[in-house]
Amino acid sequence: MIATLLVIPLTLLGMQQQDSIAARLAGRVSPDIATLVERLGTAAATRGLPVDPLIQKAIEGSAKGVSSERVATAVSWVAMQLDTAAAALREGGVVTDTLVIAAGEFAISAGLSNHDITALARTGASVAALTVGLRVAGTLAAMGVPSAENIALISAKLRSGQPAGDLLSVPARVQAEISRGVTPAQAAAGLERAAAAQASHGPPPGHGNPPPHPAPPPHPGPPPHP
Repeated sequence: MIATLLVIPLTLLGMQQQDSIAARLAGRVSPDIATLVERLGTAAATRGLPVDPLIQKAIEGSAKGVSSERVATAVSWVAMQLDTAAAALREGGVVTDTLVIAAGEFAISAGLSNHDITALARTGASVAALTVGLRVAGTLAAMGVPSAENIALISAKLRSGQPAGDLLSVPARVQAEISRGVTPAQAAAGLERAAAAQASHGPPPGHGNPPPHPAPPPHPGPPPHP
């Protein structure tokens, strides 16, 4: 009886997931690609993996006029990368959600390895910060920053506990250094040294804990008796 009660919700969830995928793909990909994405997406969802990267890859390839065979290969590859990202994050002790797994898949597709993903997961950053960090690391990889300098820089940023806005500014800062004539590796290494130095000296002025408020003045005592 219990097994039946467990199977029914999973079956309904799978049917709902298929309907959602089919609706998003309708008229945008060929029928055989739609069938493949529905099958892979439903299986991914039951394992707690995101479905959006599969749908986006299918739509992207079809919009570019890529053959169905190549689109099918690309979508299947994304499905494997999602599994790899999820396993790497778990290895790093992160309780995963679909957003951080998708960010991990993005980083892997840009050239980082499962070991790189695990290294970032082990920084102890929150899942929200790690999600941003993985996206930024993937962007840096696409810019040509080698994985060693890439992971060192993003790890330093994540450990510093700086706001997400600072992380998001990293690619532009790396690009600015590259425009001055340094290599991507040198640019990332320089920023990593700066981040490590800042972390060792505490947050910059105005970003630490506010000073305690001064104690209120004592209440005046009663006036003296005449």
